[in-house]
Amino acid sequence: MIALALLAASLAVLGTGFAADAGEGEYVMLGGQPVGIALRAEGLIVTAVGGVATEEGEVFPLEGSGIEAGDIVVSVGGEAADNLYAFGESVAGAGGEIELGVLSDGERRTVKVAPAREAASGKKRLGLVLKEDVGGIGTLTFVTERGAYAALGHTVADGETGLSSELSRGAVYPTTVEGVIKSESGKAGGLSAAVNRLRPPLGRNFLNTPIGIYGAAEVGAGRRIRVAERGEAHPGRAQVITTLSGSVPEAYDVDIVKSVTQHEKAEKGLVIKVRDRELLQKAGGIVQGMSGSPIVQDGLLVGAVTHVFVSDPTRGYGVHARFMLEEAENAADMFAAGGREAA
Repeated sequence: MIALALLAASLAVLGTGFAADAGEGEYVMLGGQPVGIALRAEGLIVTAVGGVATEEGEVFPLEGSGIEAGDIVVSVGGEAADNLYAFGESVAGAGGEIELGVLSDGERRTVKVAPAREAASGKKRLGLVLKEDVGGIGTLTFVTERGAYAALGHTVADGETGLSSELSRGAVYPTTVEGVIKSESGKAGGLSAAVNRLRPPLGRNFLNTPIGIYGAAEVGAGRRIRVAERGEAHPGRAQVITTLSGSVPEAYDVDIVKSVTQHEKAEKGLVIKVRDRELLQKAGGIVQGMSGSPIVQDGLLVGAVTHVFVSDPTRGYGVHARFMLEEAENAADMFAAGGREAA
């Protein structure tokens, strides 16, 4: 199995025909919409270190500096490094050596380096390949009554550099699903979606954890549903709420074939099998981009889809929703203390 790809759409959640339990407990607003995710580190992420083609030949300004892929450049010339254009202008305008602040494996250090003048552009360069954030497609799971969102159900990791825990701040954006690449045995499919980063974000991210991403929702959500408590999820009929076209989620029939009553937060507390004919016809089962899709059983939010079995894409893992609610409350505490703009 593999972790499903990341995701957004409008957080306005529509009802799914379930009758939520009217008893006491923790309630949230049900999700199921696709979301575009963009998470960043404390600075610019190094994806490669190379040379600069000068009129005298290729030179390597960073040779011996120890900077490598996966490091994070947090400052340049004493100023915060969080924008690629501004970084390039600072390097191009350097009179001699320039000072870089670098975060490597959690340790900060300072590197002084003399840029080389590139023949083609006439500008000074360092030979660094950088990016501002890590993005993808996933699914919104819920929004709490305190305004915290939960999505994805697993961690966001950068395939190029291996960074994960370093990626926490960022945003989720409006997204429209334009098509579905079907899964088949041995090959996971995926959602094809358009992420609109020109519009205001739907939320500001604060946490990137092994069981999902969490932050402050910037818009409201829809129908309330109670979060299942420990022991309430069980083998039997259920539904997955997800979006295969546009931005409006629909309910699809699945079976929960295994429920592990976990005492500590972890992935893979649920195993589900798709039995919905439409979902099987359109997607072949579970596809990348569905991670975070809510799992509803007996009118309760019991979990969220996290992984697909590549050998059998009709089956997948889920995480218990009660664990995601704990992390969402942690995020709510963070933005209550520091302000939503802190992300």
